[in-house]
Amino acid sequence: MEIWNESEMLVQAAEYFKKPGFERLFAGLRQRYGTLSRLGGSICLNALTKEEAEALEGFLQINVPEGSRLTVSVSRIRKALKHTRYDKCTLEELVPFVLKEKMISNKEERTKKELEMQAFLDSMQECCYGTPAGEWLVSCLVKGNPLTALISRDYHSDRDWLTENLPLIIKAVNRLPALTGTYLRLPVFAASITGNPHYFDEGKRSLKYLLYGIRSLFGSGSFGTGNSEEKTELLYRGGIVKDDLSNWVLCYGIHGYVSDKELHRGMEEYLKREEPQILTLKNLSALKSAAVEGKEVYIVENPSVFSWIVENSRERCACICSGGQLRLSVLVLLDLLAERGVTLYYSGDFDPEGLAIAQKLVSRYGNRLKLWCYHEEIYLKAISSETISEKRLKQLDCLTDERLAALGRLLREYRCSGYQENVMECFI
Repeated sequence: MEIWNESEMLVQAAEYFKKPGFERLFAGLRQRYGTLSRLGGSICLNALTKEEAEALEGFLQINVPEGSRLTVSVSRIRKALKHTRYDKCTLEELVPFVLKEKMISNKEERTKKELEMQAFLDSMQECCYGTPAGEWLVSCLVKGNPLTALISRDYHSDRDWLTENLPLIIKAVNRLPALTGTYLRLPVFAASITGNPHYFDEGKRSLKYLLYGIRSLFGSGSFGTGNSEEKTELLYRGGIVKDDLSNWVLCYGIHGYVSDKELHRGMEEYLKREEPQILTLKNLSALKSAAVEGKEVYIVENPSVFSWIVENSRERCACICSGGQLRLSVLVLLDLLAERGVTLYYSGDFDPEGLAIAQKLVSRYGNRLKLWCYHEEIYLKAISSETISEKRLKQLDCLTDERLAALGRLLREYRCSGYQENVMECFI
């Protein structure tokens, strides 16, 4: 009779069960342990191969046809093991020996990964302690924060990327131009941090992390970080200019200050000539503040209405054209004026898009903004024959200001747009 000690028997048993016919059975045992934190329950194997059918039939001593589906309990596997020459081995010893890995429950695995990720984050925080990026990480890495979920996802799915890139993003947050009161174009900023001018391009994960950092340090304003305009605004808050020349605003009667007392000479020349001017984001980034001769500025949606007001008003008034979209340049100029105590009067088209723009401005500026020429009788004068589709009418659901919501109900009733060009005399 052959006599083995327990370690020899375990080695021999492992060699036997490493055959391909037992591979899925032992993988199933590992899965059961992961789910239950113990070896129990049953294992189901579908579409058995010829090799698996022969191996399992010999081991379990039951009929196992090729191509069949087998469900076998862990207790049945234990009994089968007791009827082999390896009867002194237990499944708890054998399974990790065969698979060459320690059995860990799902709960233990989650805990292990959480501890590993926390150690990684601790090391990141330690390297930037006492810096703006350090404050950002400490304030944001709490349960339920979107940044925590983003880092957790990337840590578990692409740890190499996160290990390589998070230090660069931390460096970028610490060197945001806004921290020193300056502005840089996005490609120039990216190149100064990483050597790659495209590092923070649209669609890159690195841009998403950078936006979280800027929002944490400087706030996100009324808008989020979803669409291109919102991202552009958030970058600008961090002193990063994404598109400084094609992002412009048409205005008239605006004074710009490059310091507390020094006026922008170029803008003053347009005022002397009583001409409208276009200010790009590049121009606006040089301004410390903006003002008007009175305490009011009038904002309209359409260029033709803007021109009508400038040409026909009896006294020179400050006027801004939003151009139908709330470009960042428009918002920056309005922010500068609002900070100076100027009252903003806004009027736009009577359509779902125009009312949505008005709602965004009301949400952003509150009592500082007055709705101008938004009355039922003006809408009825401005009304056109253009029918508003049901899809566009759904945009009216976003209106929370009661005055705008009342106009929204009129639009639903008449289902026609109203345009500023039809009532230009009302603005004078």
